[in-house]
Amino acid sequence: MFLQEMGGESALLLPVGAQAAWPLCLPVRRGLNAWLWRRLAPLRRLVPAPRLARLDRLPLSLAIVAGIVGGGAIGGAGFVFLEAPAWVVLWLLLFAGIGWLGYTAEPVFDEPLPAPPPARTPEPRTAAPPPVAKEREPELPRRVSDGVLEMVELPGGKFLMGSPDSDAAAPDAEKPQHEVSVSSFRMATTPVTVALYREVMGQRERAAADDRLPVTKVSWHDAVEFCNRLSIRSGYRACYTRDGKDEWRCDWQADGYRLPTEAEWEYACRAGSTTLYSFGDDAAALGDYAWYAQNSRHSLQPVAGKLPNAWGLYDLHGNVWEWCWYWYGPYTAQASRDPRGPAKSSEWRVLRGGSFADPPAFLRSAFRVVDVPVGGVWVRGFRCVRVPPQRSTH
Repeated sequence: MFLQEMGGESALLLPVGAQAAWPLCLPVRRGLNAWLWRRLAPLRRLVPAPRLARLDRLPLSLAIVAGIVGGGAIGGAGFVFLEAPAWVVLWLLLFAGIGWLGYTAEPVFDEPLPAPPPARTPEPRTAAPPPVAKEREPELPRRVSDGVLEMVELPGGKFLMGSPDSDAAAPDAEKPQHEVSVSSFRMATTPVTVALYREVMGQRERAAADDRLPVTKVSWHDAVEFCNRLSIRSGYRACYTRDGKDEWRCDWQADGYRLPTEAEWEYACRAGSTTLYSFGDDAAALGDYAWYAQNSRHSLQPVAGKLPNAWGLYDLHGNVWEWCWYWYGPYTAQASRDPRGPAKSSEWRVLRGGSFADPPAFLRSAFRVVDVPVGGVWVRGFRCVRVPPQRSTH
């Protein structure tokens, strides 16, 4: 029904002619409105027949046009063919029908409304786990060109130096096994060759066929002197100072070339392994990595002729024995960091690695031998290490 609030009163919208017929009958109009409201209110609970229900599904524009046309037709017919009370009744019936449809109509949209989302059950709050610190990935060795030498930059780390007590075949000089921490350093990929040694030391030329052979017949003093000369030629500060005829001191802060300490040599040879050899415990595989008595035909071989270890270093097993900085001394079980060997306690300097003339047992990572520093045996050679200033921790 169409109702309008007028001054707090509900007035039925009757045709203009009917309202004019009763201009002075306000009480009658109020009573009629109240009576119609009571009689038409139950119609709100009625359900339209299926055919009529389709009327409230018409598009809004069509419903408006149909209402105007239908209302105008009925009103016009009433004016022409009926007496005034009769068409008033028809208007009332028309408004009652429209009101009934309005009250019982269901809203229709161009698109269906989306279904409401299902109610979410709040999850119980649990304490967030503490952040897990990411383990730092170990730094990997990398190959670098350092002056005339090809070197591998080795990261610092810890390792077990020597042989365990459970290895009954290992001599006592390799025991007790103990933990050693080593700072980062660079090591040459191969022993010093004949060509480089003669060039630096100013010796006469050799045949080109010998250039790739490791230099031999050098004493410990010769090796130290070579390191100093190569350092100066490369613009580095020499590490060694001669103190007397046969005594040398090492400046660990210098950035020049030097011999490895015994701990640095074994750390580099093992390359992270804990086995007898850098590649494992099986001596049958030694021929892939080393020149030794069973495959060398008892002669010196060019450097880098076999596979390198896991860190890219050649000939640490076999070919030539390599001088280290250390004076020889027995091991202790105490852990240490960057050990530099004992003060002079003997006449012996340490050599490592074995040679082309030795059996497999002498080529083990932990095996040690000694010699006097003035000796220049034909299977004695060496390789250089260096600690650049920015990487030095000494």
